[in-house]
Amino acid sequence: MIEIIGQPLLEAAAQTFIGAIAGYTFDKLKNGIYKENSFDGAFDLWQRGIHCKNVSFGDTISFDGLLSPYVQLFPRDPYQNAVRWNTLYNFEGKINAKEFRNLEFYAGSDETIRTGSLNGETLIGLYNRYGYIGEGILGVVSTSYLLKHVPEFFSESFYGIHARVTATLSRCPSQHGFVAQGMFQKVGIALNTDQYRDIPYLKINSIKLYRKERDNICSLLGSPWAATSDAEEPYLVQYGYFNNPEELNTCVKNIVSSPSWEKVKVFYDAIKAPSPSMSFTNNFIL
Repeated sequence: MIEIIGQPLLEAAAQTFIGAIAGYTFDKLKNGIYKENSFDGAFDLWQRGIHCKNVSFGDTISFDGLLSPYVQLFPRDPYQNAVRWNTLYNFEGKINAKEFRNLEFYAGSDETIRTGSLNGETLIGLYNRYGYIGEGILGVVSTSYLLKHVPEFFSESFYGIHARVTATLSRCPSQHGFVAQGMFQKVGIALNTDQYRDIPYLKINSIKLYRKERDNICSLLGSPWAATSDAEEPYLVQYGYFNNPEELNTCVKNIVSSPSWEKVKVFYDAIKAPSPSMSFTNNFIL
């Protein structure tokens, strides 16, 4: 079997998702005291809620924003994105092309995956209403409950919907930060972000949709990608709006028409993957 160039990173990302799924329970009644904490999108939750310590793990919160089947590949604190990126590009030492492309892929914040349902639960990306993949937080919900409220969730064209959810702020183990730390240290770069043993995520208890057309307007920006066995081009990455079908189709077309497509081993979207053997879900989660 030909090894995927970035396999350790992708395996570590998958372990985060597996941990989130394994830790999911329907937590409506878990809290002895219900704390009414409302947040307007992921950035508000990260800053006003988590950073300012206005919420604690185990608290129930209300979250208003974009609910999407597209999840950030490396879930992390979005307020560290700029520092991580600048750390890589301010590096003055020597690094070969393969190492740099691995680090660049990790340092980018907007690569995404769509996993489909996983053993009765579903991973969800939670973003601001006009969302960006690099500025979200991970969520988990019962698949049966999800489909009662958002029956189109697994359709090929569905990218997300504006909704209000209640959820329990929880944490799950994370490995990708430690794998990346080793990669950066190997080439002499001090990565001072992502030094976490676990990451916050939301166990979703309820979903309420907005009914008026003007309240449903939303968007999502990010990067579809594929991983290859080609050391010269280990990743095929595009950038576009997932809410614009033509733009997203162009991104996918550019990936598929790349000279390195024949060496692709992993494709970001389990629903649109040309072959089940290419999906991230089949390779690293199931």
